[in-house]
Amino acid sequence: MTSQTSANAAHHTSKGSRAGGLTVQDLILVAVLLAAGAVLKLTVSSFLSFAGMKPNFIIAMYCLAIILVRPSIAQSVIIGLLAGLMCQIPMLNATPWVNIASETLGALACGLLIRVPMQAGKVNLNPPVATFLSTVVSGYAFAIIVGVALNGLSLPVTLATYAIMVFGTAAINCIVVTVLDIPLRKVLKRNDDAPSRVATTQTAGQEPVASAPIARSTSTSIIFDGFGFRYAEGDAPVLRDVSLIIPQGTFVGVTGAAGSGKSTLTYAINGVIPHCYPGESAGSVSVMGHDVAATPLTDLSRLVGSVCQDIDSQMVSSVVEDEVLYGLENFGVPKDQVERRLTDALEAMGIAELRHRAIDSLSGGQKQKVAIASIIALEPAVLVLDEPTAELDPASSTAVFDLLARYAKEHGTTVVVVEQKIALLSDYADTLLIMEDGHIRFQGAPADVLMHSDELLEIGVNCPRSTSLVNRLRDAGLYDGVATRNVAQACAVCKEVLA
Repeated sequence: MTSQTSANAAHHTSKGSRAGGLTVQDLILVAVLLAAGAVLKLTVSSFLSFAGMKPNFIIAMYCLAIILVRPSIAQSVIIGLLAGLMCQIPMLNATPWVNIASETLGALACGLLIRVPMQAGKVNLNPPVATFLSTVVSGYAFAIIVGVALNGLSLPVTLATYAIMVFGTAAINCIVVTVLDIPLRKVLKRNDDAPSRVATTQTAGQEPVASAPIARSTSTSIIFDGFGFRYAEGDAPVLRDVSLIIPQGTFVGVTGAAGSGKSTLTYAINGVIPHCYPGESAGSVSVMGHDVAATPLTDLSRLVGSVCQDIDSQMVSSVVEDEVLYGLENFGVPKDQVERRLTDALEAMGIAELRHRAIDSLSGGQKQKVAIASIIALEPAVLVLDEPTAELDPASSTAVFDLLARYAKEHGTTVVVVEQKIALLSDYADTLLIMEDGHIRFQGAPADVLMHSDELLEIGVNCPRSTSLVNRLRDAGLYDGVATRNVAQACAVCKEVLA
């Protein structure tokens, strides 16, 4: 995404501190997988031979590397060239120099294919399909060079002779990559199906497209009109008849039990639904006057900036400055605005001093602020954050919310935050939404919503103990004021009751 988006979306030009969008971890992963392919080819490949077919671990591993790190086209070619050079190692291939051409072409094919959406419901078919077709390209490139160019065979004879070997190897490689892809994604926390940042929509190899202005409504930011959604492979709707109007500049907190539809609600705002996740929908969602279903994701990403829970998965650079510049360059922001936007975003998040720091050296809270800065540099009308403090300590969580609330107030930006920490949400949100089983159970000012602490507990939402205490006092007829949101307010109420 987007952001990915926020969605997938759906990556950037370098300042010299990173390898054209690939992080140090990406480069290490590529090197490890290529080395593993060479070792496997030398050791176990021959034992897996069947009817003249066996896995080609060199091809399988560079395809897996390209699928996982999603390099640019040029970087894919370099990965293939490195794989071909590895075939110069004695015993890896009988005609090693031919592999420089064949593996380069195979990697090029894989680099192109990973950019083609291949979904069957929620299942991503891209890894196996890209691997199969890339193996076929590499295999037939090798066959044509050896059979036609070196031995003078006709092209039809060559294609027929190598067919079983090429397609058999492609099928086996497809299985190898499919088996390794999912566990590696979990270990490495890479998930192409989940939106990371909306501001990553440039296709590698293309020049940045100038950021065309898109009309923005000035009064109402987000409208849900009887919206419902069921994922293509789901048995039941995840959202049901959601109707909601969010004025521009509102800070909205969304919470609820697991599976209540919180994240899906944000996907409907940033365009992940329906542009990335297919399914059946009812009603409509509009953002700044634009129907989400009818507006291209690239246009929506200029209106909505998204930050996901797993910060590391959405970082594309190794230095803070480059991370913020990434979206600006992707959207072709005029050069005379870039420095101002970069500086303003870093200062807004209170991290100006981190501008030249390596991202790997930052704390979790600092990384979260960098992720938010990279989004607000694009000056979106709406910010959507999915559990931004899930991995942060209380002090860092409060700091992030302080910065978000101040930025929203100063710039009139609508902020929608999904968060399990209802006490934190209550201190900052103008409006609280409590989700239950795909619909909005409670909606209103935090003080009004928190008066229903017993009902919230029944649906899996734990209110602060201070809130529950004051509600008990109200139920006992000892207090008739609004619900409290924190310990300080509860202490004031208790003093009043005991006076």
